Amino acid sequence: MLPGMRRPGPLFVVIIPAFFVVVSVLSPTGEVRVSRAEEAGGAADLLDKGERLFRQGDTAGALRAFDEAAKADPKDARAPYLRGVALEKKGDAAGAMAAYRDAIARRPAFAEAHNNLGALLQAKGDATSAVAELDAAVKANPGYAEAHYNLGIARDAQGKKTEAVAAYKEAVRLRPTDGSYRLNLGAALRRTGDVDGALAALQEATRLSPKDPVAWADLGMILSDKKSYDDAQKALDRSTKLKPDFALAWNRLGRVEMRRGQLPASIAAQEHARKLEPKNGAFAADLCRTLFEAKDPPRAVAECRAAVALDPANPLARYELGKALVAKGDCAAAQAELAKFRALPGVKPEAKAQAEAIAKSCAPAKK
Repeated sequence: MLPGMRRPGPLFVVIIPAFFVVVSVLSPTGEVRVSRAEEAGGAADLLDKGERLFRQGDTAGALRAFDEAAKADPKDARAPYLRGVALEKKGDAAGAMAAYRDAIARRPAFAEAHNNLGALLQAKGDATSAVAELDAAVKANPGYAEAHYNLGIARDAQGKKTEAVAAYKEAVRLRPTDGSYRLNLGAALRRTGDVDGALAALQEATRLSPKDPVAWADLGMILSDKKSYDDAQKALDRSTKLKPDFALAWNRLGRVEMRRGQLPASIAAQEHARKLEPKNGAFAADLCRTLFEAKDPPRAVAECRAAVALDPANPLARYELGKALVAKGDCAAAQAELAKFRALPGVKPEAKAQAEAIAKSCAPAKK
């Protein structure tokens, strides 16, 4: 199929829950909480000091305290782990990764350190190494929902759809009330072709997170897949109301309005998406297609030329530009663009044959 569904990539969540009686965790509010060990003084007091300084916003002081704690007890994994948390807060990803590796060297089954290291590796684009760390996290703590969720994201990045779905399902089983888990599960199920499963997951995601514009936008596209265009329009309209600058939701709304036969509404929504993201070639190609359906070849040609300039490898832009040029009667230009379309990698034989037939059907405009 020429038009491809584009959706925002999933967000990598790093949430570290309590796991032992003596724990060091990053709370959802960004606070570091360190429980006091039974023994007085030494590393435990330094960890408490570091926690206090971190809460006060003194990251440098906190790091010094965590470094002293690490030296006071070379076997304690909490100090380098908390150092990693503080360095992440500071924006030092490389330093944080080194600290998490130090924590893991001291305690190989430190699930939270593996999870955070995996998250940073994934953010760096190293999905293979991220999967290794996240696998270690879930093996160390099979009930660690966040690590299963993050493993799903890393598997998604590897293109391993079935494994990603399995990881998301386990995250959902462990934490059934988290809307973000359902959201990513729905997207992963859609990529495997399980539209009904995706619909159920995304309906639950919107129930759990009714103010999440991404959940409503993804639900809208699944409903569109099922040809429930009126319901899709309502879901996407809600997404744009929740987040008026959500360009992808406006683009999707425009595509659904076109399927509903509401061409003026489709053009308006897609023009808004273009205004929000003027350098998005896919949005320009979608608007070109809608303008062509609205029988406005001159504007369609202009939009498709913009789309091709932004993304020369976009097959939809080349294809729609060729069609619009045929409609204008500019046969030489149409044949050239459709030839470029046929030469693009990944274009299916039936699409190439259709493009060739369109080019041959061109009748030159009367002068």
